[in-house]
Amino acid sequence: MNEILQRIEQCSRRHPKLAIRMFEGFEHAALKEERHSLALNALVKRFFVCERLGLASSLNDALFAGLQTAEHLGLPYQAGKIMLCVGRIRYTQGVYKEAIRFWTRCIDLCRVTHDAEVLIEARIGLGQIYDALGDWETGARFHRYAGELLTTFDRPYLKSKQAINLGVNSMNMGQRQLAKELFLEAIVQAERGGVAEYVAEAHWHLGVLAYQEAQFDLALMEVKKAIHLAERCDYAWLLGAASNTLGEILIARGNTDTAIQTYLNALSHAEKIGSRQQRALCCNALSHLYETTGQAQLALNFARTHHQLVSEIADSSVIDKFRELREYDLSRKPPVELLLDLSSNSQLEEKSLSEALRHICDESLKILQVDSICLWLKDKQQLRCEMISGELPFRFQVGKCLEQKDFLKYFQVIQNLHTPVAIHDLRIHPAAAELTELYQDAGLHSLLEISVRLHGQQVGVISFGKAHQRKNWTREYLLFGSHIANLIQQMISHEEYRQAQSRLENRVAERTQELQERTELLRTAHQNIFILSEIGREITSQLDRESIIQTLYQHLHKLIPAELLSVGIYKAEQGMIDFPCNVLSGVNLLPFHRSLQDPDLLSVWCVQHRRPIYINDIHEDYLHYVGIEGLDKLVVSEAFDGQHLDFAPLSMIYVPLIVKDRVLGLLSMQSSQRYAFERMHVDMLTTLAAYTAVAFDNADTYQQLSSAQQLLMSKEKLAALGALVAGIAHEINTPLGNCLLTATTLKENSRQFVEQFESGTLKRSGFLHFTEVLTEANEMLLRNLVNASELISSFKQVSVDQTSQQRRTFNLLKTSQEIVRTMQSRISKHGHHITIDISDKINIDSYPGPYGQVITNFINNALLHGFENRDSGTMQLSAEIFDKQHVKICFSDDGNGIRPEHLRRVFDPFFTTKLGHGGSGLGMNIVHNIVTDLLGGSIAVDSEIDVGTRITLILPIAVNAESLQ
Repeated sequence: MNEILQRIEQCSRRHPKLAIRMFEGFEHAALKEERHSLALNALVKRFFVCERLGLASSLNDALFAGLQTAEHLGLPYQAGKIMLCVGRIRYTQGVYKEAIRFWTRCIDLCRVTHDAEVLIEARIGLGQIYDALGDWETGARFHRYAGELLTTFDRPYLKSKQAINLGVNSMNMGQRQLAKELFLEAIVQAERGGVAEYVAEAHWHLGVLAYQEAQFDLALMEVKKAIHLAERCDYAWLLGAASNTLGEILIARGNTDTAIQTYLNALSHAEKIGSRQQRALCCNALSHLYETTGQAQLALNFARTHHQLVSEIADSSVIDKFRELREYDLSRKPPVELLLDLSSNSQLEEKSLSEALRHICDESLKILQVDSICLWLKDKQQLRCEMISGELPFRFQVGKCLEQKDFLKYFQVIQNLHTPVAIHDLRIHPAAAELTELYQDAGLHSLLEISVRLHGQQVGVISFGKAHQRKNWTREYLLFGSHIANLIQQMISHEEYRQAQSRLENRVAERTQELQERTELLRTAHQNIFILSEIGREITSQLDRESIIQTLYQHLHKLIPAELLSVGIYKAEQGMIDFPCNVLSGVNLLPFHRSLQDPDLLSVWCVQHRRPIYINDIHEDYLHYVGIEGLDKLVVSEAFDGQHLDFAPLSMIYVPLIVKDRVLGLLSMQSSQRYAFERMHVDMLTTLAAYTAVAFDNADTYQQLSSAQQLLMSKEKLAALGALVAGIAHEINTPLGNCLLTATTLKENSRQFVEQFESGTLKRSGFLHFTEVLTEANEMLLRNLVNASELISSFKQVSVDQTSQQRRTFNLLKTSQEIVRTMQSRISKHGHHITIDISDKINIDSYPGPYGQVITNFINNALLHGFENRDSGTMQLSAEIFDKQHVKICFSDDGNGIRPEHLRRVFDPFFTTKLGHGGSGLGMNIVHNIVTDLLGGSIAVDSEIDVGTRITLILPIAVNAESLQ
């Protein structure tokens, strides 16, 4: 997927809006696959395209959500890039304080991740803030430092950006020749890298430079060229900035009216990108221009807007504009008076190393205002905890050793720790997972780590931690921490000469013991992971809840020392938790249920809070979950059904079953022993609960899908039956109507004949007429009744064929005619007609019923889809001998045809373009199954829009067992 991301990025300069949509679609696809790092990378690339179009602020919420995701999932590279993007939005809006905060955090993170490109861009951004505040020299120093970093690799984009910003510094400091050289160098680099926006921006700066030198013709040419290039590459920010400059040039040349229109255009661009600075410049210029033209009201309106914008920019900054930047600038070191007392304490060297380190760390808690300090010293390939200070509940103590093979990422960070590393959010530390495990239960949020050196070599690291809230590590804090690290270095050096040998022996002994314990824990952990994954695979392979529960019990009682296993099913609509499975020491108890209205039930607490319950002594721990009445409700007497089983649970674990943020139930393990469970058992049960929840959800989905499919197939059959009955009724109606008419006529003639006979008026001619009518009526009745009899016989055969799968030899023409006859009324009703071109010599040994279903479905599809909004459609059913063993049957229509994107899915189940209008999407899927499975043939569909559709069947003349297989 990285290759796809690169291809989208390549097309973003030619088709930026298309690229934005493609990046957004890529993000959604990556999130569905839970590939969050790729989704965040796509978000950052989408931002840069939106920024060029002036739409960067529209991604503000998405970027903050992405930053939270990166911090939560521990993705430091993505977090740094997003901080860079948010800082650029804040800089454009003139909110410099927030821009500084995000860019300095970005730089701190890049020092750990070694993301040089993002580090350079953030450095350039801080220089731009200095430029905006008028401190050109400091801004130039930041840009020159970025240029030094760029010597290590070749990136035309960054080189052109650095040259432009350093050129702006030089121009503002009066070094115009140097500025011109830098702008020309920026054009060379931007053209080499295909960065059209920076080519345009460099030409704009050359125009500004010419304007300052009163070369108005040259300035006008360069600025217009910049605007033209900016329009070609959709560089929205430059359109506003360059239009401002163009307005100044026009004013200098006396073109007031044109200048007003130019500034109005510039104001429109500035409002689009949300730049307060550009809007303020435009409003100020327009106010003066309208004043000179005598339009006082307009001049006053723009003057007020200018004043409001300037006030907003001032309010978004701090009183001392440079304070936060100076704090971050390590080259300006202030005094460290607060450390004087600690540094001048002569008693430190008289103390033992432990006492000295304890005193330094305890005092450092107050100096740095942190919650914990951990000193880790190197010992070959390990880090050993030498000192812990603070009240945080760490799970390790002094002497804890970290093995490099177990903390690979953390050791990589430590080995490159040449300057202090300030981590404002522990979740985006490159070794976040390892540190979270190390400092679990302590709630550490921010971390400052400083290398401890001795004899020019790194000997350890000191970690300052802040819990439960983010700490902003300012320049003073970094200096204080560095000085404390130097004090620790002095103490270690002093102790090295005094007790080097004894300290080394103690460390070796402690390290050996810790290594053995660690190895055993790792072995057990690896074994448990393998077992749980195998159990999870077996559980999720089941598709009904009973099998899932049985599989779960078979494994759980072997892994966890519990006597009672219970599985609860959450039924919110019934207001209860149903417990269908309860096994006590191998004995199945009766099912029971618990009411959700009872707050003193542990199961209810677990489901409602969606959190596990871990109790090792019910009499001490129950009050964290339920009231005292809950102690009498631990055992359900009706579950025992009169069995005298003595069981009183003291230790228990409850874990909720959650999938897709839905609670499905819970798992419970209980023991009659105190302290029967460990945290490891909670983790194991939680893992199995996750597998069980997924398995339950899959089983429910499978059952729903099966029911829906059966229902849709029943509807298909009922629809086919309805069509058959309608066809039969229409066809039978014609001969029966003729018989009724003939009988009525005969009755009337008989009445007249009797009247004439009884009255004596019967003549010879009348008698002859009556005998002729009688003869004709008999012939007509006989002929129509024979037709009706033949139709009924034909319909009976079709009905028998379609309601059974009996195999027989049948004539293909005759059977096809019978099938078409049942559909003739529907065909004629809509003004369409069908022709049959089949030789009466073709006989096949197959299944006429399923064959009839196939042909009926073809006709129905033609009427429903092919002839929609059409009159006088034509269908043709033809057949010919394909080879000695097969017959080729073709059905075609001259209807609407099938779209190419629909044609490749025509046999997919549930695919229909008539959803909600009579289509179930199962018809052609059933046809495909009948043709390929039952009839042992093949089917192919060809179609062209507005020409029609042709379906070709290749069927065996005689179906055999091998073809069915």
